[in-house]
This record gives sequence, structure tokens and C-alpha cells, in this order.
Amino acid sequence: MKAAGGRPARSGLRERFVASDPGLLRLTGALRTVGAIALTVAVLALAGASTTLLVAGAISAMVATFSIRERQRPAQAVTLALGLPVAFASVSLAALLSERRFVGDACFVVLIFCAVYGRRFGDRGTALGLIGFQVYFLSLFVGADPGGLPGLWAAIAVAFACSALMRFVLVPVTPTGLMGRLRDAFRARLAQLVTAQLALLDAGPDTADKALEDVRDGTARLHETALMIQSRLEDGTPDEATARLVQRRIAEAEIAVERLGLLLLSARSAERADTLTLHLPGAPA
Repeated sequence: MKAAGGRPARSGLRERFVASDPGLLRLTGALRTVGAIALTVAVLALAGASTTLLVAGAISAMVATFSIRERQRPAQAVTLALGLPVAFASVSLAALLSERRFVGDACFVVLIFCAVYGRRFGDRGTALGLIGFQVYFLSLFVGADPGGLPGLWAAIAVAFACSALMRFVLVPVTPTGLMGRLRDAFRARLAQLVTAQLALLDAGPDTADKALEDVRDGTARLHETALMIQSRLEDGTPDEATARLVQRRIAEAEIAVERLGLLLLSARSAERADTLTLHLPGAPA
């Protein structure tokens, strides 16, 4: 009996966890970032690096990990590889201009503009602009100077290597696996929305507003997951026929649950009460 009672509880807990983070994208990103920082600090500490280099390496690892948003692994590798020379150039520029305050500040403003303007070139432009800006800011924070450039270059190189290790080896994400987790999240959120709709049907006058708000939130969360699946169909399915099938089933599920919600709202309305009663067994003629 305990085992039978424990399984539904564990299943419900798993569904809530899956629904809270579709595709486990936030969890994956957090693991990669924290892991890259920890690996970088560990490697630099074993090499006897100074506190300044430890800070520089940790921040560089964080930037190199969270700035890359591309979905295809080859594209991620290219962006990460391009980010290393961008980081080298940024830290070198900051170090060379460290004694020229006005020129350095002017370059920092220009770099901010370039980082923002780079967003028009897509995910890669956004990532490279963010890396350049953050590393320049890092250089100002640690007080980089020309004499300390070799150590900073080494720390940044270690940070990018650790970021690549976490992204492609220790915490990899494949398009097929991500699609499977997104579909699990869609099913979990669909079940939560149906539960919220049933709660709305049974809600009293004091809890009706809260129940209606839960239904609205559940509907928005379901649509969000559907859009995430839609945007990854091309990479996450083996062929076009499978992609169309998944797309159709997702759309049908959304339409069905929306119609169910409308029926439940109609069932609660006073105008429909008499009409519904006439169709119940034993209703007066």
C-alpha cells in the first residue's frame, strides 16, 4: 500500500518539476555555468594563479557559457571559438588604455554601442558583442595592465576551454532529447490546465476569481510550451513528416483544452443553468 501510494506522489512531483522548466533549459544552463566556473577556478588554483586571475577566469567562464544562445551544436562551437579572440582583443585594448582614462572611457562607450548593435546579426552577433563588453568591463574591474596580459590571456583561455567541456561533454543537449523533454513538459502543463479547469467548475463565489486566474496562467504556460516546441521542430524531429505530425497533435491538444475551458465556463453561467438541467436524467418534461 505504501508503494502504491508513493508512486502517484512521486509522479505528481515529477510532473510539477517537468512543467516548471520546459526542456530543463534553465537547469541545464545553470549546471553549465556553475560547472564551468568551478572547473576554471579549480584549474587556475591548481596552477597557483593569483586571486585576480581567479576572478578573471571565473567571470570569463560565466560569460562564455551564458552568452551563447544558438541551438545547433556546430554553431555553438563556432561562436565559442570566435569568442576567444574577441575576448583577447577586448582585454588587450582595456589593458593598453588603462593609463589613458579619457580614451579608455570613450572606447568603452563605443564598445557598448557595438555590443548592442551586434544584436542585429542574430544570436552570434549578440554573443560576441556580449563577450567583448563583459571582458572589457572585467579588465577594468581587475585593473588590467600591459604587464599582466599574459596571465589574463591564459585565464581566459582556460575559462573558454572549461566552458566548452561543460557544454559539449559533461552537460550536452541534443535536439532530439530536448524535443522529448519539451513534449513531456507540454503534457504535464496540459494536465495542470485541465486540473485548474475542473477546480474552476467546482469553485465557490469566494474562490472563483482565483480559480479563473489559475486557468488563465495555465493556458498561457501551455501556449508558451507549444511555441517552444514549434520553434524546435526542424532540429528535434527526424523528418518533415514527423514534424508535421507533432505540430498537428500539439495544435489539436491546445484547441481541445480551450474548448473544454469554454464549456466549463458556460456550465458555470446562470444563463446556461436551466438549459443544462433539462438534459439531465430525471429532469421534468
